[in-house]
Amino acid sequence: MSAHHRENILPKLPQSVALHIGAHKTASTHLQQVFDNNKDLLIEEGIRFYGPKFLRMRGRGLSAMFNMSWSETPPARRNAHEQLEFLAKGQKRLVFSEENFAGVLTNQDGRMPFMFYRFMPGKLEELAAAWAPIKPQIFLSVRNPASYMASVYSQSLFSAPHVGPRTFRARNDWRKVDWADYVAQIRATPGLGDIIVWRQEDYANNPRPVYRRMLRWRIGPKIETIDHLVHQGLSAPAVRLTLQRAVDGVSGKIASEARQLLPVNEKNPPFKLYAASTLTAAEAIYEDQMAKISAMDGVQVLYQPKDEGAGSNKG
Repeated sequence: MSAHHRENILPKLPQSVALHIGAHKTASTHLQQVFDNNKDLLIEEGIRFYGPKFLRMRGRGLSAMFNMSWSETPPARRNAHEQLEFLAKGQKRLVFSEENFAGVLTNQDGRMPFMFYRFMPGKLEELAAAWAPIKPQIFLSVRNPASYMASVYSQSLFSAPHVGPRTFRARNDWRKVDWADYVAQIRATPGLGDIIVWRQEDYANNPRPVYRRMLRWRIGPKIETIDHLVHQGLSAPAVRLTLQRAVDGVSGKIASEARQLLPVNEKNPPFKLYAASTLTAAEAIYEDQMAKISAMDGVQVLYQPKDEGAGSNKG
């Protein structure tokens, strides 16, 4: 076959593409590990999955592989459609999961504002344009705003700076976590398919609906799941030890070491950034945000309350 003839052969694109974008601290690692553990089953069912184990290798991130404008690596030798064909390897569906596509979680002064996702709509628009005519389905998990921010604080202790809880609360207002506004911005992005949203709290109780929707309905029940936490949070004594070691100038993985020395158990209660009254107040705001999301065209919220009709799909 001549080189000219090869150039005129159109890439064989997958039939559909799913892109799971987190958010951070909503059990993304659990989902990714489950899918990694079931890769053989997924391939048998016509699905190729790519998570952080692949996408965080140099040159293999979504920005690098699809020559996005913000990529910091040399241009990929394949164009976007050739890349999709290469990754699909003849399978009908591609599934990507990478919460870091939305943005990084930490910064240099202990401020973790929700605005760190501010570039997401633009990134999605550029990626969708490269994948056209395929319209990727977007998958997103959300969480009680105060609970989310508390988990962000715990995660921040695993990297510098090690700010105390009072300082963190002063610098980061959980009330600025507006999931409804975030989903609305994604919904307004051209070139996307449906957006599927679920609460992290529901996933923790029963992950199967997420697997059914991201993969295929008949595959969800076949998935071998993981019935334990993948990432255990820090106990209250572990947080105190981490902060004290930071003050003392100890370097290294001090939070990881503290978690190992003082794991969450009956003796060491989980660290709590907020009082119960704050979590309750945040829950009311969270419910209002979820109601707004449920009313959006083209957005499906999994685990709908029974009186709203489970699994209802708008748009």
